[in-house]
Amino acid sequence: MTVLYIITRYITFFGAVLRVFWEQLACRICKIPIEDTRVFKQDELCGHLEHELPGSLKQAFVVCWLPFTMNFFIGCAFLLTGAYRLFYIMQTNSPMAYGLVWLGVSCLANCAPSFENMLSLKDFLYGGSSKALRVILSPFFGVVCAGAYLEKFSITFLLTILFAIVFPYIFNLLFPVLDYIDQALHQ
Repeated sequence: MTVLYIITRYITFFGAVLRVFWEQLACRICKIPIEDTRVFKQDELCGHLEHELPGSLKQAFVVCWLPFTMNFFIGCAFLLTGAYRLFYIMQTNSPMAYGLVWLGVSCLANCAPSFENMLSLKDFLYGGSSKALRVILSPFFGVVCAGAYLEKFSITFLLTILFAIVFPYIFNLLFPVLDYIDQALHQ
């Protein structure tokens, strides 16, 4: 499975490099020492930054959630144009649409934190934080946990391709809702 995981990181190298950048930024913000900044390693940390374990719930949350959020929004922005052109209006003769879909898939396939970062967040969240904080952060942890498990077996790569295909249809359903909200605010 590690070979398949490494192959998918090389295919989605743009998102892997971007994810390591965001993770490095999160470590710098939280003052967590970084051990290895190489993006492409021949182990389960391929596409992840190797750093010391966070020392608090805040640090663990930032290290897991900042790269996830940034890659997710950037990936969706690429898919807004690329996937819409390619899968919704079927503009298959546009090299730009293929490139934007690849960039979007690349970012979204590299959203999830490493398994170790997810376990660190779990330890801090369920090991000693208040019940109110657990209730607030549990949905975030659920997303992080699912992503880390799925990424471990390279399933995120396949799910991201499926998401790229259905994303324009899902987003198209939101246009009437957004229009309704806009009209309600301007009355």
